[in-house]
Amino acid sequence: MSVEKALAHLQSGLTAMSGGHSRQFQAMIRAIGEAKTRDEEDRTMRREVHALKDLCAQPDLSPRQRKEILVRLLYCEMLGHDVSFGHIHAVKFAQQSTLLEKRVGYLATSLFLHENHELTLLLVNSLQKDLESTNILVVCSALTVISKLIGADMVPVFIPLVKRKLTHQREIVRKKAVMTLHRFWCLAPAHMSDIAETCRQVLCDRDPGVMAASLHIF
Repeated sequence: MSVEKALAHLQSGLTAMSGGHSRQFQAMIRAIGEAKTRDEEDRTMRREVHALKDLCAQPDLSPRQRKEILVRLLYCEMLGHDVSFGHIHAVKFAQQSTLLEKRVGYLATSLFLHENHELTLLLVNSLQKDLESTNILVVCSALTVISKLIGADMVPVFIPLVKRKLTHQREIVRKKAVMTLHRFWCLAPAHMSDIAETCRQVLCDRDPGVMAASLHIF
């Protein structure tokens, strides 16, 4: 997923919850669009990063404010500015119980972090729990993040959980599970000795999309 598309998802989620963006957010977008040079844009974003540092230090932010801060952080990082001070807020959002906050958190962490990032370990428990969720959106979000952020050393932890999703009643979950297992195979083939047999079983899936997802493994 491109950063631009991810930002659109985050902004639409924020608008759905709050009914609109703050004046500060709108001013930032307007300033970026009106910048005539890269230096002018950089000055705008440096001011934004400084303001966000102060905001992130406030203890009494509402969920709407925290969600908007994530969007603004993403804009800053997309334009090449260091906002690592705010990455922990994305992790905290991913650990929330409400669907919208969790999806926003997972989306942000998948863009901010990488498999060797120190904060990735803080997501492991949430991902394990969300794979067992009865909510399809939560399961799909977890599978997407696992494919992006889980490194080779954590593959054995997730293999049994992901394999169980191959028999899920919804085809989108089964398809994402196949793609996640393929990612595991690329990262840690020694732990995926039965991948061929697993995918042969998936080839008999009743959904063509799930079948197609396993073809590139052979």
